[in-house]
Amino acid sequence: MSVARPSRFSHERLLPGVYSAGMSQAPGFETDSELLKLAQGLRDAFGAPAPVALSRRVIAGFRGKARLYYYPPKDGGRFKTPIVLFPYLGISRPYIFDLRPGESFVEFLYEQGIPFYLTDWGVFGPEDRDMGMDDVIGDMIPSLLRQAVRHSGADAVTAFGYCMGVPMTVSAIAAHPDLPVKNLLTMVGPIDFSIGEFPRMTDDDRFDVDAIVETFDMMPAEFISSGFKMLNPMGDLSQAQTLLQNVSDHNWLVGYKAMNRWASEWVPLPKQFFRQWVRHFYQRNELVQGKFRVWGEEVNLRDVKAPLLCIGATRDEIVPVDAARALVDHAGSQDKQFLELEGGHISVIAGRRAKQQVWPAILEWLREHD
Repeated sequence: MSVARPSRFSHERLLPGVYSAGMSQAPGFETDSELLKLAQGLRDAFGAPAPVALSRRVIAGFRGKARLYYYPPKDGGRFKTPIVLFPYLGISRPYIFDLRPGESFVEFLYEQGIPFYLTDWGVFGPEDRDMGMDDVIGDMIPSLLRQAVRHSGADAVTAFGYCMGVPMTVSAIAAHPDLPVKNLLTMVGPIDFSIGEFPRMTDDDRFDVDAIVETFDMMPAEFISSGFKMLNPMGDLSQAQTLLQNVSDHNWLVGYKAMNRWASEWVPLPKQFFRQWVRHFYQRNELVQGKFRVWGEEVNLRDVKAPLLCIGATRDEIVPVDAARALVDHAGSQDKQFLELEGGHISVIAGRRAKQQVWPAILEWLREHD
């Protein structure tokens, strides 16, 4: 008994979700083998999570849920000044800095012989609802900086703020001039909060932060995710199209899975921290006006005296270049430099262009200031 078999598969039938979403730009297929290769690629793409954060590390300190991880440099190290990185708090996991072998900022620092410390703020729960900016800026950051100095045996460190970590780290240094900070490195971090889409989205007239915060025990990860996706409403569709066009490329798919895993792991924020962040920064722009307070004391950016390298990204939709550049305009450092580098908010630190352009630029500055 023979069974009738169609001569070629229909990719409209195989991928109905793609076509129902209006993705008419899916690739065409001349043979069954091409379609099967696509199906295999999609199975791999949505299969087991990609391995990430593979560099060797040890816990060097902690404060609350925050962990300070130390990444020993190659051959004992060639730099005497360690880097201590403070990334965003909540929102996403920090392994974007150690995404995967060959695309890891941590791995790059290891090869260059630079001792490196990374702060992982942890995953917050309802028990952290009352944790505010005073706790983070006035207590946790100073404590972790001092723990890094004790652990490393160095006299001082290069403090590195990324994204939200920039205003937090800068505020901590300005509020505590005695902190053992030799240099300050900042990347895609907002200082002038009047610039960009987020200030308009959180405007006091349309965004009642008190009403929103009191609805939840925490600021849910889904709420945070939706806010970022509003900046690029077609981003998910564009990503799906790119996946279909490249899914048969194994090397591309390996990188995609690692980045997609990171981009999908959203982390909630403590409600009090979120309230204060929106009110004091986005709605009142207090930092550049000298009105922001830590434990009741005003923070003056002119009190930031350390040599400063400030980096902005040309295609950053989250922190526009001028919002980051404001630190150079307001800091009291005599030795200060602003670099506007090609990339977006994430690709400026992770990806092929970062490896080719951004990391070497940071390395050159670190050498000059070691």
